Amino acid sequence: MSAGSIPTASMRSRPLGARLNISRAGLVAHIFMVLVVFIVLLPILWMISTSFKNAQEFFTNSAALIPRSISMVNYEYMFTAIQELPLYMRNSFVLAIGVAVVQVVTAALAAYAFARMNFWGRDFIFLAIVVSMFIPRSGGLMALYELMSFLKMRNSLFGLILLFGASLPVPIFIMRQAFLSIPREIEESALMDGANQWQIFWRIAFPLVTTALVVVATLAFVGVWSDYLVTYTMIDRNNQLTISVGIQKVLTGSYETATATVPHLRGQFANEAADAAMLLFSAAPVILVYALLQRWFMRGLTDGAIKF
Repeated sequence: MSAGSIPTASMRSRPLGARLNISRAGLVAHIFMVLVVFIVLLPILWMISTSFKNAQEFFTNSAALIPRSISMVNYEYMFTAIQELPLYMRNSFVLAIGVAVVQVVTAALAAYAFARMNFWGRDFIFLAIVVSMFIPRSGGLMALYELMSFLKMRNSLFGLILLFGASLPVPIFIMRQAFLSIPREIEESALMDGANQWQIFWRIAFPLVTTALVVVATLAFVGVWSDYLVTYTMIDRNNQLTISVGIQKVLTGSYETATATVPHLRGQFANEAADAAMLLFSAAPVILVYALLQRWFMRGLTDGAIKF
């Protein structure tokens, strides 16, 4: 270790904020942010801890964030008693990925038209789309139910993909801002070289808004994965349920009926701890998707933000 790297007595006597080149106000802000993050994450940490507690520890030490011993009994119950769990997960992945693809493609096409093409009523149509963001989907749920029944698309994952995929106001807004951030000179140069409008969109503009595409796909995936109301309204068949509806069905059902399939686990788990394991399992794919795409997601939210 070099002499310059050895902390002197005067350095050790200096406050932590001064040693880290942080002002007092900055240090207070950092401490406040850490406190807020801890408060926000506290329910999630408690749910994770609870999912690894057996019945005895849950009833005697339910408030502890760190269990005395790790128990997998709640997960064993979940994977053994809920035999439809793989089916629910498959349906959720099919629905979420299908909606993400539909929204990315349709929103990109519509947004490019609003950003680069001139046609009658363009600004008014875009304004109407922006205003429709504030209309809750639940307000027209009965009309959607009647429409899906008339089209024979209830109890169908394909029908749900089309229904959720049609929720385009936010994706179109995000994609339009991304296309507006592309310099027009790039497209004009390609046009002078003989490229048509479709080639400019597909080969030049579309690859340049990859971060916005990630934002749209992530929002679609998360929104569809966690949806309960619309999916529960449109799906009656058990083999078409998604993980959010299927898990809720188990949570509101009878544990006695489910436990009958795993009599060797009777009395080893608490219903609340099993609930925590199920909720954590259902939320894990969303957390993983956001963690993997976090950098792209944040970049996509800021790209084109200064243009409107």
